[in-house]
Amino acid sequence: MRARVLALLLAPAIVLGLLAGCNADGTLKLPTGVVYPSIEPAAGTADLTVNQTFRFEGASRTVSVLVDGEVYAGAKHAEKSVIRFGKARENDWIEEYYPAFVFEKHQEAFFSALIGQFRAIRDADGLDSDRYVELMTAYVQSLAYKTDAVNLSPKFPVETAAERAGDCDDKALLLGAMLAREGYDVAILLFGPEQHVALGIRADGPGYSGTGYAYIETTTQGFVGMPPESLGNGERLASTPQVFRLGDGSAAYGAAAQVTEILAAADAAARAAADLAPRVKAADAGLASLEIKTRNLSARLDALAAASDAAGYNELVPAYNAAASDYNEAVAQRNALAKQYDEAGRLHNHIVEHLDDRVGVIQFIRANR
Repeated sequence: MRARVLALLLAPAIVLGLLAGCNADGTLKLPTGVVYPSIEPAAGTADLTVNQTFRFEGASRTVSVLVDGEVYAGAKHAEKSVIRFGKARENDWIEEYYPAFVFEKHQEAFFSALIGQFRAIRDADGLDSDRYVELMTAYVQSLAYKTDAVNLSPKFPVETAAERAGDCDDKALLLGAMLAREGYDVAILLFGPEQHVALGIRADGPGYSGTGYAYIETTTQGFVGMPPESLGNGERLASTPQVFRLGDGSAAYGAAAQVTEILAAADAAARAAADLAPRVKAADAGLASLEIKTRNLSARLDALAAASDAAGYNELVPAYNAAASDYNEAVAQRNALAKQYDEAGRLHNHIVEHLDDRVGVIQFIRANR
């Protein structure tokens, strides 16, 4: 979890090289502007090949991309803060801060190579627009979650992909950069109080917290439109996020209603299992008591038979039959509860074990209603 954005305001003495002259009264005339993070490729750095294997719709997928070493090194050592100078207002920079990382020009060859592989998978598998979003989401979610306690600034997407690791803002920027280039309407969702960053994608309905964007958590596996129950430190998202759009794409995610259906089914299954667990336990306890009673009566019948006490035997038979009937009925009731519990657990487990496969999960849910 890391969601810190940085801006530096330069004093006049530091920006003398930018001066445009003097005012009529002889005072310095300072230009006004903002300098955003950018990449200066580092000459002489070797290229690197990066492979990443991940699961999507139950199958293993691998993408391999050659990363320009000079661009990667330049990105890694770039200044990640915003520099404001002159009379630039305090928040003039914030709308363009995240897009500066996403659309930095030196990354275009990298994105062309990376996205080309996802297009090949899409075309080979006949993925529709929504599954294509989920494919790229599964890739980014598979990258290791790793924080940097010293450097709190976001990474350029090429860094995150090359290092196969990043934290919340790093991974959100990488996925956002990919989806924006493919024409999707995406935005950074910045949760200031919780210091967390997620990605949003345009979807039908009000979206997450009324933003119009479906929530995508990039730090862990999950469906598009599935907010986390809590963050890694146990904190729950409670604030309304700031929304910073990336690019001008118009394509939306059209499966949000199915994800809502899946999440509702998972919640209902979890609640059902929680309700049934103590009832099964109580049924087991009652069954154990009835079993002891039935066994004791059976033992007495055996003793009476061994003693050739026909009268006593016949007198005890109705009590034994009633106990055996109660026991069998309790077994049936217990098994019915256990079956419901098992079905709820099986449904819930199937959902949480297949977070990379919305299509398969929705089919499983509807087939098991």
